[in-house]
Amino acid sequence: MKKIIIITLFLCGICSAYSQTVDSLLLKNYEQKILENSKLKTDLQTERQKNLDLSNAYKKDTLALQKQIKDLKNEISVEKQKVSDLNKNKIKEEKEKLQTKADSLNGEILKLNQTIADKDRQIATSRQQGDQKARTEKENGKKEALASLINSYKNKMFDDLIKSSNKESVRRDMQLIGNNAEVNPILTDLQIYFNAEELLLKKIDAAQIKNAQTQLSQIKRQSKRLDALKENIEYYQDFNTALKETIGKLVSLDNRNSAAGDSEIQKRKFNDIVTILADYMYNYYDYTKYKYLSDIVFEIIKRKKPSADADISDLLNKL
Repeated sequence: MKKIIIITLFLCGICSAYSQTVDSLLLKNYEQKILENSKLKTDLQTERQKNLDLSNAYKKDTLALQKQIKDLKNEISVEKQKVSDLNKNKIKEEKEKLQTKADSLNGEILKLNQTIADKDRQIATSRQQGDQKARTEKENGKKEALASLINSYKNKMFDDLIKSSNKESVRRDMQLIGNNAEVNPILTDLQIYFNAEELLLKKIDAAQIKNAQTQLSQIKRQSKRLDALKENIEYYQDFNTALKETIGKLVSLDNRNSAAGDSEIQKRKFNDIVTILADYMYNYYDYTKYKYLSDIVFEIIKRKKPSADADISDLLNKL
């Protein structure tokens, strides 16, 4: 009896290690794509910062020029006021001098306005070039990432693709890659594989199992994992039926024998329960293949360990 319990704990440990390994591979793949996307965002932000710095410099120069224009206009106004204060004998002479000065100042204003216009064109051109460069670099980065993604599917064995992918990553990559005659069939086969594999994680559905078998048979690739999945799908009904019969035996045991709070009877009854479960586990149990069924086995142990009389008849509805 101790050997059976030790075997159960050992299989649970193996499952946990397997799950952690798969999660680690998926996380590494996801983090790599996050780093690539982050680099593209950083490059785009750098170009935008360059445009912002240039725009700020332009605004500063523009304000300075506008202040000069304002000061010159004020000076003209002051000079014109002086003209009105001159006596009649000096009006013509001073007026000519002031007019000359005013003309000179107006010329300066025209030059400053031209300078502002030139800076406007320079800023617009620089901003346009910067935006275009950012768009080009972003597009090039997307193309490189897409090419790398396509090559990763073309240059790997089907078993390796199964290890490094999952249903969500395949769906996402289908959208990214689009219509690619070389890669689309691979993605479609992976999608069929993961959809079929998902059936082993839930209550058996005969129609879905049959459809999955038909689709899996259409995949013409060399793959140990694919062959194993085909076998698991084929025997899922047998494993499911065997567990249903095992639960039936336990329910029958409950009807015949009650621990009724007696610790010794509880111990003996739980040993009988373990014996029945051990028979199923010896002939059918495999956590890595049929996790849904294994979870039900764990639920039986979880209920029966503290109380051998615990009702488990509801678990039959899950099979």
